Amino acid sequence: MENQNINELINKAKSSNQKKVIQKIVPILNKEVDEVQFSFYIEKELLKKLKMKALQNETSMKFLVNDAIKQFLA
Repeated sequence: MENQNINELINKAKSSNQKKVIQKIVPILNKEVDEVQFSFYIEKELLKKLKMKALQNETSMKFLVNDAIKQFLA
C-alpha cells in the first residue's frame, strides 16, 4: 500500500511541469591584481583594532592591510 502511494507521488511530481530555476555561474576572467595567499600571526589587540577600522571605513581588512603595506614600502 505504501509503495503504491509513493509511486503515485513520484509520478505526480514528474508530471507537474514546474519551472526549474537554474543558476548560471560565470567565472571571473580578469583579475585586476595578481594575488597569492599569505598567512601570519598578529597580536590579538591589533586584530581587534583592524576589524573595527574596517567596519568604520566600510571596507575589508584585506584592503587595509594591503594599503598599509604599500604605504610602508613607498
